[in-house]
Amino acid sequence: MLSKDVIYLIKHNRSTKVVNIHNETEIDELINVVINKACLKHLTTLDGRLEAIKKGYKIYKLIPIYISNNLILQPLYSNRNWNQIYVNICNIKKIIKVNDLVVITFINDISINIDISYERFKRYYKNCLKIKEDQINLMKEEIYNG
Repeated sequence: MLSKDVIYLIKHNRSTKVVNIHNETEIDELINVVINKACLKHLTTLDGRLEAIKKGYKIYKLIPIYISNNLILQPLYSNRNWNQIYVNICNIKKIIKVNDLVVITFINDISINIDISYERFKRYYKNCLKIKEDQINLMKEEIYNG
């Protein structure tokens, strides 16, 4: 369902729009169900991932969801917000500030405009990169220590 090709997800009323590098799909499930199924493929749950990030990184709002080194979903608005968007930070090519908006360009040159502050988004992005770096280092350590 979700793979490294995901660039972003959009929460619709009772469905989820998944935009990949080459196509987009509408899935007849809630966004949290779609993300949980992706987590289950890696033998964890969405709740488990959220709890681990909270405890390990002291992030309590808009918690990024690390699924794999190629799929780290950052929510941009509160889950209660009607227009929730999760971006896969691993497929971001460029981030620029245009007036009061953030324009995110992905590796397939699709761009979206987000109504949040540039500084806030950069903080989200930095947190996600830190989590990714830590997970890569952990995997290297496990391989090295066998």
